[in-house]
Amino acid sequence: MEKELKKKLKNYSNIFREAQEKGKREADVVMYLVEFFKDVLGYNVFTEISKEYQIKEKYCDIAIKLKGQAELLVEAKQPSMRLADRHIEQAEMYAVKSGTKWVLLTNGCDWKLFHISFDEVEGIERALAFKTDLLKSFEEKPNDVVDKLKLLHKRNLQKGELERYWKKKIRLIPSSFSKALFSEDVLKAIRKEVNRGAEVKVGIEDIFKALTNMLDKEILADMAKIKRIKKKKKKKTTVKKVKPTGSQKS
Repeated sequence: MEKELKKKLKNYSNIFREAQEKGKREADVVMYLVEFFKDVLGYNVFTEISKEYQIKEKYCDIAIKLKGQAELLVEAKQPSMRLADRHIEQAEMYAVKSGTKWVLLTNGCDWKLFHISFDEVEGIERALAFKTDLLKSFEEKPNDVVDKLKLLHKRNLQKGELERYWKKKIRLIPSSFSKALFSEDVLKAIRKEVNRGAEVKVGIEDIFKALTNMLDKEILADMAKIKRIKKKKKKKTTVKKVKPTGSQKS
């Protein structure tokens, strides 16, 4: 499977590179992605790939369905556009409303897969499952690109490979460590250890600041994103999960 997949990815790498160089539009990318999911990832274009997938009154660029249920929502951007987190905000709301866990943000060249979760108390949380690209990364580390994109293959999605990948990764992502590290119990345990035998005691706030200074900026940014998303969610009314109609826009 990997050998054939790599060959097909090479072909689409050239297609998306050319699309970027020629300044193709978002609509063109959607068309290419439909073919990509059919040719490379094994989905049936008639029953498992829906363009402009309707979720209540809104539409998502592409939905990948298995047994009639949307398993992956795809937000497409034009090849020349640099992918940004704000591009995923609308799609993540679609995911919550449709009960879908996975949202893919791509311009054909760059690929970012997000896991979306929703809780009445915690609000919406998104976490990056993986990111890769079909240009530089594919040239330098093609096997790494294959390993990531094959998780989206129909066969692997059906077998639960993506879910297994996520359950393992979730234990290792920065937000998981930061949540554990900054929990009250852990901060108290660190304070107790630091203060052992010390003449001048430090408080939990001191421990918090010290840990913050030690952490990588990327981890702190990840924590800030989670807090912002939760704060936004609390201001809104509760989002109810509804089953998508699955109809297409004419």
